Amino acid sequence: MLVSLHIENLAVIKKIELDFHEGFTALTGETGAGKSILVDSIGLLCGSRADRNMIRTGAEAALVSGYFTDLPFSCTEVLRENGIGVDENEAMFSRSLAADGRSVCRINGRQVPLSVYKEAVSALINIHGQQDNWSLTREATQAEMLDRYARDEKEKNEYQRCFSRYKEAEEALAAIRRDTERAEEEREMLAFRANDLSSAKLREGEEEKLLAERTVLRNAERIEKQTSFAHRALTGGEKVNAVYVVDRSASALRSLSDVSPDYAALADRLETIKYELEDISETAVRLSGAPSGNPTERLTALESRLDRIDRLKKKYRADVPQLLRLLEDTKERLSLLENAEGETEEREKALAAAAKELEAAASSLRSVRKKAADALSAEIGSQLDFLDMPNVRFLVSVTEKRTESGEVQYTQNGSDGIAFLLAGGEGEVPKPLSKIASGGELSRIMLAAKSVFCEADAVGTIIYDEVDAGVSGRTARKIGLKLKETAANAQVFCVTHSAQIASLAQTHVKVLKLLKDGQYESHVRELDPLERIDELARILGGISITDAQRRAAKDLLNEKTELE
Repeated sequence: MLVSLHIENLAVIKKIELDFHEGFTALTGETGAGKSILVDSIGLLCGSRADRNMIRTGAEAALVSGYFTDLPFSCTEVLRENGIGVDENEAMFSRSLAADGRSVCRINGRQVPLSVYKEAVSALINIHGQQDNWSLTREATQAEMLDRYARDEKEKNEYQRCFSRYKEAEEALAAIRRDTERAEEEREMLAFRANDLSSAKLREGEEEKLLAERTVLRNAERIEKQTSFAHRALTGGEKVNAVYVVDRSASALRSLSDVSPDYAALADRLETIKYELEDISETAVRLSGAPSGNPTERLTALESRLDRIDRLKKKYRADVPQLLRLLEDTKERLSLLENAEGETEEREKALAAAAKELEAAASSLRSVRKKAADALSAEIGSQLDFLDMPNVRFLVSVTEKRTESGEVQYTQNGSDGIAFLLAGGEGEVPKPLSKIASGGELSRIMLAAKSVFCEADAVGTIIYDEVDAGVSGRTARKIGLKLKETAANAQVFCVTHSAQIASLAQTHVKVLKLLKDGQYESHVRELDPLERIDELARILGGISITDAQRRAAKDLLNEKTELE
């Protein structure tokens, strides 16, 4: 609970020190006295957006701090996780705001990030303003409230896991289908390229061999003439040739071997030369041999083959080895594209399996929600009956969302359409709150919901800002009784303009605005019994307080005592 509150230089508040008690505390005061500023200050303490325009004129910085006791486990756990010690289950939260707009958060004097600060303090205070009533008409708020009441974290987490898996499978299928559509054109191009290259039947090194053969064919006549001459000169001369001369020379030198072994060595060398000349002559004849078939036709075929290879090289801007690699890559890509149909089938099966799991998870979540919806409808209906709405029917509706085509509509939070409905009587059809509920009815519905959730939320302090808006008299009194009942489980503050509500509080605090040194200042103080009578009389009356108004105020207080 909030034990004490310190505020400095915030709007019309120069400096305020407040000590609070358990139970139900009413805050009253004339319009413009600073009640809303007091609530805004507590909102700043709770981590709401800081605006440097909130700093009091002439001041350099503003400060708000609160001392809390009986910290819930959810709060102490956050503090311990962030290395903040907690003594005797108590903590000081403070937030300062500088003129440059910079905000500093501290817990027990230690500066912490705003995210950590908000997570810790959110477990301590719940502020309910008038604008929150209208948030009750939003489907997102209604769904969040039902899930919180249903305590369906397990089912919801499982659903969200299945939903993520389904979306991944859906995207994977869509991706392969997009690829398939784009691939059809690519497949045609690749098939043409593969046929173009395959039909050429290219071979590694073929071009070099063809070029060499073409050179030979183009020089066939010259080759024949020159090799014939070499053959005749080396071995084919009728009377004399190089081999004959060398052989005769070797024989002449060998005949002198008895004179000197050097002549024999020279003869051996000439013998070697003779064999080499004979081999050269035979090789020359073999190389000059006429090709099989018609040389002209063969040359024409060679030219045609080389021309086709050259066209392919120019077309694909690649040499023969690169063309061969391109052909292999093309075949591989074609194979992948042809297998895409099988991959599409696999992904369709995966999506179907994910859809089945998602459907089951959605059904399980819906079952839990429907059961909780019936119980929540009954509890809020009972609260509304007490709050002077006995003839209305409150209903939490849970239906399966479907598209115009009739398909189930799955979202991150389920496939359920959750709506808070209200009917004015037994014979009326329940309609959404946004269509039928007035401001006063929304206030009571929200209070009823807060009463139901109070124990579940385990928040030690609840602040209601003008929860009595749009109601008066008997209904306001019922709201006051409900606030008092809620205060049995939590510390409750209510900013109110209703004497029927304020008179039921255990503690009554008044907000005053005084002019001092040319500036207005808000002051807050707890009222004693006599001051409280005057304040209730002021709320009941007009410009001046009469004895009749004081008697009415006393009656309200006496009625409160009797209720206790």
